[in-house]
Amino acid sequence: MKRKISKILIISLVFIMLFGTIYSSAFDAYDTYTYSIDGEPLKSPTAYSANLVIDSNDMNLKQEKFGNLPLSSTAESDLVTDQDGNVYIADKDNNRIVVLNKYYTTIAVIDKYVDSSYGNEESLLTPEGVFVTDDNTEDGDKYLYVCDTGNSRIVIFDKDYNHVETLEKPDSDLLTEGAFKPSAIAVDQYGRIFIVSKQCFEGVIVMSGAGDFTGFIGAQKVTYSLIEMIWRRFQTREQRQSQASNLSVSYNNITVDDYGFVYVTNDSIDEAKQYAAIKSKKADFSPVKKLNSAGDEIMKRNGFFDPGGEVAASMLSTGTGVSKIFDVAVGAENSWSIMDRKHNKIFTYDQNGNLLFAFGDVGEQLGNTTNLVAITYHEVDGVNYLLALDNTTTGNKITVYSPTEYCDTIMAALKNENDHNYSESILYWQEVLTRNNNFDLAYIGIGKALYNQGKYKESMEMLSSAYETAQYSKAFAEVRKDIIGRAMLFIIAGIVLVVVLMVKFFGWAKKVNKATSLKVGRKSYVEELLFAFHLWMHPFDGFWDLKHEQRGSVRGGATIMGVTILAFFYQSVGRGYIFNPRDSYSTIIVQVLSIAVPVLLWCLGNWCLTTLFEGEGSFKDIFVATTYSLTPLPLLVVISTVLTNVLTASEGSTVSLLITFGYIWVGMLLFFGMLVTHDYTLPKNVLITICTIVAMVVIMFVAILFSSLVMKMINFVIAIFAEIGNRV
Repeated sequence: MKRKISKILIISLVFIMLFGTIYSSAFDAYDTYTYSIDGEPLKSPTAYSANLVIDSNDMNLKQEKFGNLPLSSTAESDLVTDQDGNVYIADKDNNRIVVLNKYYTTIAVIDKYVDSSYGNEESLLTPEGVFVTDDNTEDGDKYLYVCDTGNSRIVIFDKDYNHVETLEKPDSDLLTEGAFKPSAIAVDQYGRIFIVSKQCFEGVIVMSGAGDFTGFIGAQKVTYSLIEMIWRRFQTREQRQSQASNLSVSYNNITVDDYGFVYVTNDSIDEAKQYAAIKSKKADFSPVKKLNSAGDEIMKRNGFFDPGGEVAASMLSTGTGVSKIFDVAVGAENSWSIMDRKHNKIFTYDQNGNLLFAFGDVGEQLGNTTNLVAITYHEVDGVNYLLALDNTTTGNKITVYSPTEYCDTIMAALKNENDHNYSESILYWQEVLTRNNNFDLAYIGIGKALYNQGKYKESMEMLSSAYETAQYSKAFAEVRKDIIGRAMLFIIAGIVLVVVLMVKFFGWAKKVNKATSLKVGRKSYVEELLFAFHLWMHPFDGFWDLKHEQRGSVRGGATIMGVTILAFFYQSVGRGYIFNPRDSYSTIIVQVLSIAVPVLLWCLGNWCLTTLFEGEGSFKDIFVATTYSLTPLPLLVVISTVLTNVLTASEGSTVSLLITFGYIWVGMLLFFGMLVTHDYTLPKNVLITICTIVAMVVIMFVAILFSSLVMKMINFVIAIFAEIGNRV
């Protein structure tokens, strides 16, 4: 009886869990997700839930359809809000600015105005950008800035929507004719005006509050291919200037945060370069940039990928392509969101470039969109809504998204981090993890909070769960400092002991090598191996003795190559977390192929050239000299691998320096080894070295081609036998 009850309870529990999962996923028409370190989407709880959709009827706009454009159109419109909860929409198609109150009802329509200077009536023509300064200006007044794009000017209104000033194209030789066609605008707390112009390729236009042109900032980087650089050498100055303008691209949108930092977006970057920037996290070809007043790019890119939209490996590989970013909005606690028009999605990041969540999809269901135009945050009664302007076949509509408890918890954790309330932030991050245990930023947040509380070991444990090496390195440095402080005498004694043992070993090896040099006849296996320690410091007489005095052998060279393979295998599995956070490694077979194949290719390629260039070394001599040249490498690889377990990220250059030095040392030994083995002159040996590298490439090509032909022949024979079997 008890067993039956237990089965019923288990089945009921599974049913409840399954039903709950179905209900949760079916609640919203779109998925919310983050990314793994591999670029695969990880589903997360809903961060913003769609409440309602506002159309022209809801706004009481009865005159005409609100921004009715075909779905295929790239409608440029803008959407901003002010501190009073009012919403401002640049309705480009109807040549007007629509102002809504916090209940999304129209309170003003600006299409015509009376010029305050001349008294004549003016009309807006296809306005594409709008910005509100609230009351944070120097005179404490609120101003509305409108990009009167069709008329190539900026029109400024006061809080009652009366005309204040019109900014025409500044009188400057730096602004060419037609370069001033404002499409987006932002104004910082000092009154500086930042303008994105359709025909301006020098960057963002900067003007003072008085309308004086002060320069450009943030020009998009232009690169040239090798062929283009050669061609430019034969072009005139005018042709080069014209080509630079053609290759550069202008921004499409802009906003400014409370600190005066400017966010700009770009949808015209070459897709291949933008794709490369996803993993490299370099700002040059990122679709989103954060600029200071001097135009320097200052955005932090501490996440797994560049904070520029879609990075899903599966999506990019199917040819869907990288994101096309058309708008950016600054949210609470220094977070910010971007709008991806290609995939109809919204991506939200923190101030360090970590993805908080992404959501959205194409469709007609509540919350989905068909052609995103603009986004903005809308704070009403303490709730920070997210508004998305969608251009549908029946006109523009606004989708209102409200933050969920999951989103509020994330923002509360960020707020406590920003306020340095680390103990409180831990509680919120732990709450986030109970809802989404795949959220790496929560682990990082807890790890940082523990670090600031002096709990370094616990911090390292949390940070390692999110592959966060930078902060992990800081915590590790503190733990290392504590260990050194408590065990300084033992560490010094250990270092001294290792140094003494190494000195003793090399001294003993020197004595054995000196005694062996007087020995007649075959050398022992140990003597052949110890000779390698003489050769790496005395290459000229060492390689001479290696060949003519038979101080080395094939078995000795094979042993050295085997030790080198083992050293690289140890490097693969023995690196510290900071230098190998994903705990990746390669098998011993891979290491054998990566060492043995290049060595054998070098020996074979060099031996093939001995007949043509009168080399005196046999294949055996070449193999022995080549493998003995590897001697310094395993020692330096082992030392560098050990160091990865005691060094921090900032000290990592020591590791790469050791490995680089090892390769250079081996390369020099190999060069001098071939020179002595074949009795070449220096210029001739340089030529042979180059030819050997070419021969290695040719041999690899022939081997690949031959193996491909063999596989085709095997498949052909198999197909014949299969056909015979089917017919019989």
